[in-house]
Amino acid sequence: MRVSRSVQWGSLTGMRKVETPEQMTDEYRTTLIKIIYALASTEFASVEQHQPWINQAPTAEDRFIQAQIAADEAHQGFIDCRMLRHFGPDGEEMADRLLSLRMGQHPIAAFNVPMESWVEVVGFCFCMDLVAWYHLRAMEDCSYAPLAREMTTMVGEERFHASFGARRIKDLVRDPHYQDLCKAGPAEAQKAIDKWYPHALDTFGGAHSKFSELAVGYGIRKWGNEELRQMWRKDIDPQIEKIGLVVPNADAGRQIH
Repeated sequence: MRVSRSVQWGSLTGMRKVETPEQMTDEYRTTLIKIIYALASTEFASVEQHQPWINQAPTAEDRFIQAQIAADEAHQGFIDCRMLRHFGPDGEEMADRLLSLRMGQHPIAAFNVPMESWVEVVGFCFCMDLVAWYHLRAMEDCSYAPLAREMTTMVGEERFHASFGARRIKDLVRDPHYQDLCKAGPAEAQKAIDKWYPHALDTFGGAHSKFSELAVGYGIRKWGNEELRQMWRKDIDPQIEKIGLVVPNADAGRQIH
């Protein structure tokens, strides 16, 4: 996607995009840093979640793709850390903190949850990487030019991760050979979706978040939390139904509304 030179939505529409921290108001700066920090945390956490399965996935293709996903997420995380370091001593401290976080310490709950089986890995890619794709799409051509430029690659990577999950969920339901390799089938696929679906919904954040409103108002994100959540549901729910599984109750197991 081509990155425009001017801000395309929000209160800064028509102005030249922000290139450096010196051009930011305090509120814009705080909002942007929070987004970049949370984004980087999910990426590094995802590496930790996927890493054990690089050598345990059932096929050579699955193992290679797990390695690719981990590499993509690590690369994205380091890009975000590099951006944070442009924000002076507090940005440096945040970047260093990100590199020290481990399972159980990440700010978004879903990324502190281990993947207990290969089917759960597939369910994670199907549900959570589609969440990531929507989050990143919301920042395509955003008002902070360095982030907008990075989105051109990141969005495609997350789409690949999510499409892998969608393909393998379908194989777990419909492909006897793959079911034999995984020693799992439709029941296990349903359990994996039941596990990750509420986490995915929570990952979008609160429906009436002031922070979300600021991010949209400043042109950093194109859509707010609830709009993104509903976009995700309209995408994934028909996919779940089409392969013969049951869409989980959208209110069950939720921590954030």
